[in-house]
Amino acid sequence: MTSRYKTIQEEPIIDKEPNLLHDISQDNFMSALVTLAAELYMVRDRVHVLESELEKNNILPSNAVELHEDTKEEAKKRSQDAQEFANRFWSQLTNSGEPVSKIDPKVKDYL
Repeated sequence: MTSRYKTIQEEPIIDKEPNLLHDISQDNFMSALVTLAAELYMVRDRVHVLESELEKNNILPSNAVELHEDTKEEAKKRSQDAQEFANRFWSQLTNSGEPVSKIDPKVKDYL
């Protein structure tokens, strides 16, 4: 059964990377938003769990995160991490559509 939506990959990618949203030009933008949303949710969830555990075990006062001040080394590391995150996000917008690997078209003979 073939879906009218191209969001489910049904065959190997042997040419260009697929456009997911019915070949509209905003596909790269959607990829960037999905990447951002996934990373944001994962971080929010982990932070919530960590803060809850630390507070529950009386290791971290409930307002410690809000009152935290970075050292110079921490600020430098956080700045580098922020730049790497931005690069991952913006790289989705400039994706050329070229496949990240080549698959021999004969692979279909084995499916």
